[in-house]
Amino acid sequence: MNQVVYSSAALAPFTETQLSELLVRARKNNERLGVSGMLLYHDGSFLQVLEGEGSILETLFAVIGCDKRHHRMVTLLKREVKERHFADWCMGFASTKNLPTNFPGYSEYLRLRGNPSEGANAAVRLLAAFRDGRFHSFVQR
Repeated sequence: MNQVVYSSAALAPFTETQLSELLVRARKNNERLGVSGMLLYHDGSFLQVLEGEGSILETLFAVIGCDKRHHRMVTLLKREVKERHFADWCMGFASTKNLPTNFPGYSEYLRLRGNPSEGANAAVRLLAAFRDGRFHSFVQR
């Protein structure tokens, strides 16, 4: 099992409709590929964790890298893991936008302020750092 974490910057701000459409497509595609993870969006910045078979992730990562809706893609972490850290969904999604909380795959991760490092793994700490704005300077236009 492999895990890749990357950040990127949107070329233009995403609307709630665009974010919803992205979530629906990503969940369907990732379920078909056996990929899990979480996608975070905040003020034009993306952070995504992808988990799955190595060759599948490499192909998916190359496709994502060619997506013209974002740029400044930076790989933050690439590693083997013993088990999935985000196995509860085929693609979790969090945004500071006002998407309906009952939307399939939606997570309010960026609004939560509990102990995000619970579980003490690198992916959770990276997500918490993104939520707290520490990666914005790397991906801002």
